[in-house]
Amino acid sequence: MERRDYLELMTGQIRCKKMCPVIVREVEDHIEDQKQAFMAEGMKEEEAEKAAVEEMGDPVEVGVEMDQIHRPKMPWKAIFVIALMQILSGMFAAFFLKQNESYGYIAGIRQIFRLAMAFSVMILVCYMDYSWIGKHARLLAGSYLLFMVLMRHFFALQINGAVRWIGVGGFIVSLSLMSWLFLPLYGAVLYRYRGEGYGAVLKAIVWMLLIAGILITCPDLVMAGTVGLSCVFMLMLALEKGWYQVAVTKVMTGIGISVVGVPVGILAYFFFFGAEYQKSRILAMFAVNKSQMMEGTTLGAVRELLSKCMAVGRATGVEDFWTGDRISSADYIMLGIAGYCGILVMVLCIAIIAGLLCWFLRSALKQKNQLGMMMGFGCVMVLAIQFLLSLLANIGVSGFGQGAWCLFFGYGRSGQMVSAVLMGILLSIYRHQNVTPELVVEKRAVAS
Repeated sequence: MERRDYLELMTGQIRCKKMCPVIVREVEDHIEDQKQAFMAEGMKEEEAEKAAVEEMGDPVEVGVEMDQIHRPKMPWKAIFVIALMQILSGMFAAFFLKQNESYGYIAGIRQIFRLAMAFSVMILVCYMDYSWIGKHARLLAGSYLLFMVLMRHFFALQINGAVRWIGVGGFIVSLSLMSWLFLPLYGAVLYRYRGEGYGAVLKAIVWMLLIAGILITCPDLVMAGTVGLSCVFMLMLALEKGWYQVAVTKVMTGIGISVVGVPVGILAYFFFFGAEYQKSRILAMFAVNKSQMMEGTTLGAVRELLSKCMAVGRATGVEDFWTGDRISSADYIMLGIAGYCGILVMVLCIAIIAGLLCWFLRSALKQKNQLGMMMGFGCVMVLAIQFLLSLLANIGVSGFGQGAWCLFFGYGRSGQMVSAVLMGILLSIYRHQNVTPELVVEKRAVAS
């Protein structure tokens, strides 16, 4: 059988056609190696070619084996866990939100509807091929930043002195939460810069400063820190993987010093030279053991409720914390689980979310496709940082994370949809891990 006939018959068995060129190249390499071995034994070229093709085995069987390997793989266990957590969060939300006069029973019903919509969006994104983002990374990232700037300028809504929301067609959308969608685009941009030198690192930092700058103008410093830190971690990973022709240790050290030094310097400035209320906020943020600072604050109420919680069961007087304005039901649903169901139930929910995030992280870092690895890593980072901040607020460690998004147990349309898109991308990366060929990035020479 001729080589061309063999390859045509083999690829005819493979359903994922975009993997055919990769598989053909791999099989041809094997044929060529075997051909050279036969020629070294004294065979003529034409005879060695036919023998090498026959050595590969039956083309139909080989094609079927390749089809089994290179086909989408659905992460059904992860999808089941996500579905279970969304059902539980919907039940908890419907119960807790009606305890607060500001939300009521209707808010719980709305939350259940949003969760159902978010799950559908997640599955839809899961079935999409994420690799097309890598082909147009810089165009997509630049367009998205421009879109956010235009939304911020023409459709911004000022609520409590901040412009973190936009109103479009009667819907209110969180501009801060929309910034999360920049992270997979940023991962694709970092991927496109592979093979470059210090210029690539500088451009990566500029992209990072642009998204952080948009969030700072909202102003939303916590979200700017979350997204900025996620970008830093992604850039560090790219450097650690050797994507850029730079002195990795020196560059990573410089970035690390900047990441720690700049926030500390800003806090120190406001603490020593800022207004009195700014100093008080910093003390309330970090001086967690001074009870006089907790009196009358949300953080103080959180700690008081936790002190009354039981291992399993309803805490004494828990209703008093939700019927008034002491604690917001929307921001502290996880705390409500501890109050009404017990600390062990809350710990179980935290463990499931943490386990899912760890699975997402492990799955992303194990990807052979470097684009999928970086995009997935960025998605996990922002979800994990926001979950950690929300957790610190819900267990009374710090009020710094008040309003942070808790995966599954956060309230609102924007957070549910954006987190669904990010989880959909993570599931898509896992699903397409055997059917997404590595993009070829042209490497440029770097002056020494």
